[in-house]
Amino acid sequence: MQITQIEVSKIFADPTFNCRGSIAPIDVTDLAKDIDDHGLQQPIVVKPLIEPYRDYTYKVVSGHRRHKAFQVLNKETIPCIINESITDSEALILNLGENIHRQDLNIIQEATALNRLKLEGFSVIEVAEALNKSTTWVQVRYMLLELPEPIKEAAAAGFITQRHIRDIHKLGEKDRQLEAARKIKDAKIRGEKSPAIKKYTAKRNILKAKARDRDDIFWMQNHIQESIGNNLGTRCLAWAAGEINDFDLFQNIEELAITENKKYLIPYELGVKSG
Repeated sequence: MQITQIEVSKIFADPTFNCRGSIAPIDVTDLAKDIDDHGLQQPIVVKPLIEPYRDYTYKVVSGHRRHKAFQVLNKETIPCIINESITDSEALILNLGENIHRQDLNIIQEATALNRLKLEGFSVIEVAEALNKSTTWVQVRYMLLELPEPIKEAAAAGFITQRHIRDIHKLGEKDRQLEAARKIKDAKIRGEKSPAIKKYTAKRNILKAKARDRDDIFWMQNHIQESIGNNLGTRCLAWAAGEINDFDLFQNIEELAITENKKYLIPYELGVKSG
């Protein structure tokens, strides 16, 4: 793609858009020195502002740290790739994907960024596919957002693991969640093994058939994914939870039928049911 030099002062680095939030000059000291010594290795991506904001005419999509480094260096222009067609949702995914794959975000920063995609209407599966992550990875971060603040802080500090988040989330009651998290954190500080959180086995009647809610569906989906990976069964559960539509599942069935050398026709005659 064409690289264009754009005035640094004309580019808005929106801290509410960037999944890292505001970037302080001290955070890019090493990056600024490297750029000063060796030049910029990768241009930033910007999109034109539909309505100019103050003196800005462009907005950073990815490359907030590089943009800040150029400000620190008092550079007049910065190499940019202008993407005029990218939507706000696509820009969010690009920004999040770039930062996640740097692998230096903590889990609550990841969860907060994912929540913006959730509010944009992205399903768990759509987010997972866009970021090349498992649905379990996405679901755990959605669960973390629903937990009390002390648990989020413990997770960000590394005391609470992804497995703990799933188990704590299932406890439901805030007091029980906080107590379980406290015990796990205390054990971690003492260098002891984390205490078990007994939720599923103690209160789950595996012989009882009943209609399932979303938590049950996702629990079973996670269990299958962790045991044997994604398959038609996990896609059926996603369909039952309302994460994918009929046509998505029909396509998955068709793909499996092809691998099994069986004939399958998507029921196009069903049409689109109103309502």
